[in-house]
Amino acid sequence: MWIAKISGVTNFDTALSVDVSEYFAIGAIIDNINDIRSVSMVDARRIFANIRKCTTIAEIVPSSLDDIFETQDVCQPKMIQINGEFFNDINNLIALQSTATIPIIGSLFLDKETLESNILDPDPIKAAQTLDQFVQIININLPLGANWESEETKKKLVDMIVRIEEVITKPLVIGGGLNSSNVGDVIEALTPNAVDVSSGVEKLSGIKNPELMQEFLQAVYDHKELLEGV
Repeated sequence: MWIAKISGVTNFDTALSVDVSEYFAIGAIIDNINDIRSVSMVDARRIFANIRKCTTIAEIVPSSLDDIFETQDVCQPKMIQINGEFFNDINNLIALQSTATIPIIGSLFLDKETLESNILDPDPIKAAQTLDQFVQIININLPLGANWESEETKKKLVDMIVRIEEVITKPLVIGGGLNSSNVGDVIEALTPNAVDVSSGVEKLSGIKNPELMQEFLQAVYDHKELLEGV
């Protein structure tokens, strides 16, 4: 069971610093040339092969089912997280549900201005409800960070997540703008199953900072009684 994921891990040293507890997970972004945190399938497999305690997650933007199966075969993760517009074709959802042999995390990204979903339906509640039927875990990337400091936006986000939790049955992971300073408040307000961080534990873009990772994981662990885990 994991309650916190460090996404965008690019090297073994970073992975080792997270591989201290089954409460944590690492995510490797596979072959995405648009992301500075991306690694090759082979490099991801090398990282994953040496992980002993935490959960390994391959994060991909597939164009076909073959991309998903290749990632599973080459990288050998414990889970696969699917980002991008792959799920906009309902046939892909149906095919994946019937063929996937490891847990699939389906991701929704919300526009920071409109809070609209990037897949399935602009209404994130409807999008999450549809996705819930076909995947094992739902990951929602919210415009947190500075927006969390606005009481008006914060209320909108809290109300939205409450409504989403009412219509889904699968574990919910929250990410987007998290760091060690705000994650405790976010957990208390949204009570997800787990949280996901990437840039919030970096001092330089794309480079994970051990101290920031330790602070973030400790802050999450301190709230573990509020997290059901994945």
